[in-house]
Amino acid sequence: MSEPEFTKVSQDFWKEKWDTGKIGFHRSHVDSLLEKHIDKLINGRENIQIFFPLCGKALDMRRLWDLGHTVIGVETVRSALEDFFEEQSIKYTVTDLTDGEGELFISEDKRIKLYCCDLFKFNREREGLMNAVWDRGSMVAINREDRSRYAEVLVSLLSPDCRYLLETLEYDETKYPGPPFYVSDQQIYDLFGEKMNITKLERVDAFEERHKAWGIDSLHENLFLLTLK
Repeated sequence: MSEPEFTKVSQDFWKEKWDTGKIGFHRSHVDSLLEKHIDKLINGRENIQIFFPLCGKALDMRRLWDLGHTVIGVETVRSALEDFFEEQSIKYTVTDLTDGEGELFISEDKRIKLYCCDLFKFNREREGLMNAVWDRGSMVAINREDRSRYAEVLVSLLSPDCRYLLETLEYDETKYPGPPFYVSDQQIYDLFGEKMNITKLERVDAFEERHKAWGIDSLHENLFLLTLK
């Protein structure tokens, strides 16, 4: 069987999705797996710094902010960040990054800092190290050839006590080219196993009527907990 043709994504690709309102990946509720396993992410800590790669306007950010934590997000599409603050009625300001690489959206209380920039250019000099990572729609939105670089960027941001919750999708990738992309369990171990302890927490049926349009007949979400060795 020949290798399937996978969709290639780019900043322009995602901007078009937001501009045309084709954001089926955005959820109008807090992620159910996050709610179920939020204690594993927080682990009894207070006012920790939680990283949201490719954050969009996820309500999960509001949930963790409401719990008293600091949210650091990165997103390439400016309108997504504007929408987040406007829809959540959170006062904010926008400043240009000093290196000219983008903008910073920051809440009045300075506990939500969302960067409009290239994720691959984000580093620990921005906000220091992260105590937690919530990765729901980010890894699955990265081109296959960029995953190793993605993992390197994420690992470089983690504090020694960091707890990284990673959600992936499992479906027949010969029937649907993505995104969101299928990421195998084995690839998680290949990407992160050298430096991180990996525990698979859950596999849940996530198939909905809308997924039939993808040409698939099953879809599962897998949740992993990663901690530094």
